[in-house]
Amino acid sequence: MECIDKVFKRLHRGEELFGSYSNGVRLLSPSEFDIFIVLKFPFALNARPDSSRPGFVHFPMTTTMNTIRNDYNNRELYDLLEQIVDWRTGCLSTAAFKEWMFDLIEQAVERCKGYFFDKGLSVVFQRHAVAFNLYIKDLNYQDVYISIDVVPAIKLGKHSWMQVRYDATAYDDSDFCNFMAVAKRGSYRPRRTFACTFMMVNPTSEQNILWDKQNLKPVMRLLKSLRDKLELNRLKSCFITHLLLWEVDKQPLEFWRKPIGYLFTYMLWQLCNCFNNGKLSYFWHSGCNLLDILKPHQKRRYTQELNDAYRTMKTFLERPNLSYDTVESFFDVPYETDYDSETEYEDDSETDYDYYDTE
Repeated sequence: MECIDKVFKRLHRGEELFGSYSNGVRLLSPSEFDIFIVLKFPFALNARPDSSRPGFVHFPMTTTMNTIRNDYNNRELYDLLEQIVDWRTGCLSTAAFKEWMFDLIEQAVERCKGYFFDKGLSVVFQRHAVAFNLYIKDLNYQDVYISIDVVPAIKLGKHSWMQVRYDATAYDDSDFCNFMAVAKRGSYRPRRTFACTFMMVNPTSEQNILWDKQNLKPVMRLLKSLRDKLELNRLKSCFITHLLLWEVDKQPLEFWRKPIGYLFTYMLWQLCNCFNNGKLSYFWHSGCNLLDILKPHQKRRYTQELNDAYRTMKTFLERPNLSYDTVESFFDVPYETDYDSETEYEDDSETDYDYYDTE
């Protein structure tokens, strides 16, 4: 991609893995990957918290554009900003930024198709609301594939307001420097700023917090497997991640050395409480309720299903002769040929473009 666009080459700061594979909680062998393409602007970003959508930010660009307007060294960057900044608000447009990046990725993939074909591989790609999906299959072995969800992300750096809005214990000051922003929508209102809303993410710090917690990751896998069995498709893996992040924040390290059965039942109970109360807070900003993406009928069904599962699982702890088949029937045990790509920050209710176009 760097050979395709000079501005991208200047802004590109590498790639970062995120999601189930990077957290070590994939239910299958590695075949699906989530990757951030990380960009960093050559000037200090004036990221502004979105007061209407906790956990989201805007990027005002008017002052910066006025500063570099007549700077020959920044002419190409200025031309790009003219295309991807919303002229009504003066802020970076989520849709325009994403389209610029997706166009570059698509051009790069098209250039490489011949190379992949010579290697016996086919490449299919698709644009989604947040991610650009690459689906690579072996032409000789149809059950061999790799799925890669590519998400453009902007390095935020540290801002003074982060200390005020940070709700969890500060593990390390570097956590603030790990923040990035992705073109992920929040709520529809207020409509005036909807097209300029970016979600704050911090997967590197999340991995550091979850690392080396003994039985935490087996519990996370079990929660995901139960979710899949119950077909709670919009209960995203990142919801389970943030549920556990909050628990790590308040529990001593020894807590995660307790038996897996106990920990799983306890965390399922915590998940039930979130649904019973209608709130599962985003770890990096408690004012952001992750359950807001669910429709009322989904919340009711998910709450009922999870509470029923908890009541059953609780009885299992008191049954000494419990059979493996009985326990297995409550979990989805996937086969290696299963394909169920899930991007951490993707909302499957989102369409690709309509929510931007109706601004």
